[in-house]
Amino acid sequence: VSTQSTGSSGINAEYGGGQTKFDPKVIFNFSNLDKSTKKHLKNVYACVTMEIVVAALGAAVNCYLKSSILHFGGIIGLFAFMFLTATSNNTASQAKRLGYVSGLAACLGLESSYLLDYVISVDPQIIVTAFVTTSVVFVSFTLTALYAERRSMLFLGSMLSTALSGLFILSLANLFFRVPTIALVSVYISLVISCLFVMYDTQLIVEKKRLGDNDFIWHSVDLFIDFIIIFKDLMVILTDKEKRKRNNN
Repeated sequence: VSTQSTGSSGINAEYGGGQTKFDPKVIFNFSNLDKSTKKHLKNVYACVTMEIVVAALGAAVNCYLKSSILHFGGIIGLFAFMFLTATSNNTASQAKRLGYVSGLAACLGLESSYLLDYVISVDPQIIVTAFVTTSVVFVSFTLTALYAERRSMLFLGSMLSTALSGLFILSLANLFFRVPTIALVSVYISLVISCLFVMYDTQLIVEKKRLGDNDFIWHSVDLFIDFIIIFKDLMVILTDKEKRKRNNN
């Protein structure tokens, strides 16, 4: 018997054998979000996209020029971060704050160029694989957070803070012991934490918007940092696997 779904706009009328036709648009319907929150999220993700592009350009330029500015990227980025936090969120200062966040993204790209150089020396294809995988993971966890029950991911905050503290202690200890296995385990732990942070930060942004916080530029920074950390961790993991594979051969 042919039936018609009433629970989703993505399920259309049936064909003869009772099979349904799925509409991909339902994935991005977000009927649980109000119009202003949807608009805010569009601004957030547009800003995240811009930051990723700027970071990629910064890394590419420094990989090509081999400039000593790499050593000062972190310091310059710290100043950009300070200026961003010190500037109030209003229409008049929006262009200025976009400039600051672009500077921060460029500096993170500059600092990533040393890792990119190392990965390229092993296998340039790893960069493409890591970026595509990062994008898929980021989108997947974002959709999970947006479709999950409201505030259901916010409980992760205290757990992730504790995990970050433990990871910091583990990394600090390994500065003295220098055990490669511990270093690699730390990268895997960092990857898991960052993936969970994508869900936590996404729901936190939605809740902040509902409470009247419209600072999409600052909200984008959290997600951008999550994306960068996942990307770096995946590059390290994939590079390690490639080197092990070559050594075994």
